[in-house]
Amino acid sequence: MTVPPPGEGPPAGYGYGSQGEPGYGEYYAAPQNYYPPQNPGAQNPGVPNPGPPYRAPQYGAPACTWHPDRQTNLSCTRCGRPACPQCLTPATVGFHCRQCVAESRSTQRVARTHAGSRVDEKPIVSYLLIGVNALVFLITAVQSRSALDMDGWVFNQGTLVPWYTGNGDWWRLITSAFLHVGIIHLAVNMLSLYMIGPTLERFVGRVRFLAIYLVSLLGGSVAVMLWSGLLVPVAGASGALFGLLGALGVIFTKYKFDLRQLLIVLALNLWISFQFAGISWQGHVGGLVTGAAMGAIMVYPPAKNRVAWQVGLTAAVVAVLIGVLVLRSGQIPDCVVAGGFRYCS
Repeated sequence: MTVPPPGEGPPAGYGYGSQGEPGYGEYYAAPQNYYPPQNPGAQNPGVPNPGPPYRAPQYGAPACTWHPDRQTNLSCTRCGRPACPQCLTPATVGFHCRQCVAESRSTQRVARTHAGSRVDEKPIVSYLLIGVNALVFLITAVQSRSALDMDGWVFNQGTLVPWYTGNGDWWRLITSAFLHVGIIHLAVNMLSLYMIGPTLERFVGRVRFLAIYLVSLLGGSVAVMLWSGLLVPVAGASGALFGLLGALGVIFTKYKFDLRQLLIVLALNLWISFQFAGISWQGHVGGLVTGAAMGAIMVYPPAKNRVAWQVGLTAAVVAVLIGVLVLRSGQIPDCVVAGGFRYCS
């Protein structure tokens, strides 16, 4: 029997087709739910109501592990936790959730230089020191009402004068390195710090660089106390800058870098220190020697217990400088005569 296609012929009645086919003219009943009714709510006689149309089952998406109110079909390729796009980070393969990223960072080995600092540390201390020196110069220039001849209270109370320092003005050992006698003096020193500082700071790190700078500064001041005139005022960051050059020289020597340019710069500056009056060669030489010692402290200790070696040896250098300073202060008289005037503490 030929079955009518959907939508054609009556739902129930006599078969049709060719006269010779079996079942021709016989009455048949349409199969249940053969035709969906035009109106599901209508009741057709002889045809059962199939009910509402078929709908595929809906399954709810999982919620983000860290945001329960967000549904997501994404998940971490490492642990499988469902996570929303905000909580996923691109990885070499797929995406990692925030917890897997935190765990990998905590176990990841940090790349460090031979001095122990992080490789990705950017130089900051060098530029901060330039800013501090410029700010102090601005204060002294305003007080002195001049950019070429410093004579303000801050400048007079901060310059290094061995007789005053030996009789109690110990702060001059540090403050003198942040004072400059004029704008040209400041410009030359800060240009040198800008060129030398970041290179050394990238290699040894911020804290170690600051330690080299300050200890070299102190070494230059102690050398001034030892070999300079008792009433000769000294100011400038040159001692600390020579210390940076000394530290770079030691580092270049250890790792067999090309020393020619550095040696030329160092030799030229030392020659200038001894050829022109008014330049404290004592501070330059003292800073150079101290800086070289500090550079060796930063790069020669073994990797195991490196920090302990660096801290201990730096403390030893500072202790030696303070010891020399105390001995020298004991040799400075309470009164001194200069230019026909008698100065007493």
